[in-house]
Amino acid sequence: MPKLKIDRRDFFRLEDEVHLVRHPIEKHMLSEDPYGSQFNLPKQAILISQLQVIDNEASALLTQINDSNRALGGYLRAIDQKIECIAKHLVSDFDDKGLSKETVDLSEGGISFEDRKAYTEDSFIHITLMLFPSYVTIATIGQVKSCEELEPPANKYRIGVEFIVLLEQDRKRLTKHIRRKQSLELRERSQKNQQN
Repeated sequence: MPKLKIDRRDFFRLEDEVHLVRHPIEKHMLSEDPYGSQFNLPKQAILISQLQVIDNEASALLTQINDSNRALGGYLRAIDQKIECIAKHLVSDFDDKGLSKETVDLSEGGISFEDRKAYTEDSFIHITLMLFPSYVTIATIGQVKSCEELEPPANKYRIGVEFIVLLEQDRKRLTKHIRRKQSLELRERSQKNQQN
């Protein structure tokens, strides 16, 4: 599989709270499809991902329908919102069953997180991310680029991972999420400066 050459300096990094599921994988498990059955993704994550794909594919069509028939367009949007509410409820129920939030550093090119175990540099890892508040779910395959011990002798490590398999639709979702968070942080900083 060709390795993507990514200059990590080209990406804006932000600290974020996400649901993070990671599983080290062997090189023979590398795949162009990070949603493959061999990765045992949670059903809720697959559901959200599939709904997002459908939503992206149908958005242009829904705009055309709305332009020609506003009543029908409004009705279809209401159905879409109902489905989104049901999906979010299913995912939040999954959340209640123990998938906790972690603070990570996130960019379009990779992620870094803390872990109790060390990862071998250049090893491979399958990652499932759930982003908030949208519940956008992204599956990706990454390669470990760094593993630094943080608190000796507590055996805590900072793991840096570069995404090597990330579907284009997921890259767009991740970019949108990062830009939205960045905009929100800048707005909050500006409001604090005005208050001081």
